[in-house]
Amino acid sequence: MSNSLTLAGAHVVVYVNSRVYAQVSGFTWSSTTPRKVIYELDSVIPAELAQTITSISGSLKLFRLIGDGGVQGPGMVAPFEDLSKERYFSLQLIERRSDTCIFSAGSCSVESESWSAEAKGLITGTMNFKALTWTNEVKPK
Repeated sequence: MSNSLTLAGAHVVVYVNSRVYAQVSGFTWSSTTPRKVIYELDSVIPAELAQTITSISGSLKLFRLIGDGGVQGPGMVAPFEDLSKERYFSLQLIERRSDTCIFSAGSCSVESESWSAEAKGLITGTMNFKALTWTNEVKPK
């Protein structure tokens, strides 16, 4: 029986700063490279679509565990009193069966975190981040 080439989220492991981060229940990312239309003098037809900035952002859906420290625990955000000393963190998504790197970003910074505690549910949260660059299995590091 051959293995399916379709990736399943259940087979992906998230690493934060090179350590497994098992509290993740979902991961999304988005890369944008908007274009600017360039016109020539006295022409109504565009001559070129030029690249402008590149942006990568994403979010993690998280489970909160007793004693894990939220996003401060694995070092994604510095404790409140040390925010001025905060450093970038790294994120990786690795497919377990093939050991393939689906997503890797080495210079990430948290933009926001939010948490929800329902009376008859789990404590869950969302952490939004931005990164300077990213790679995947097509362009490995």
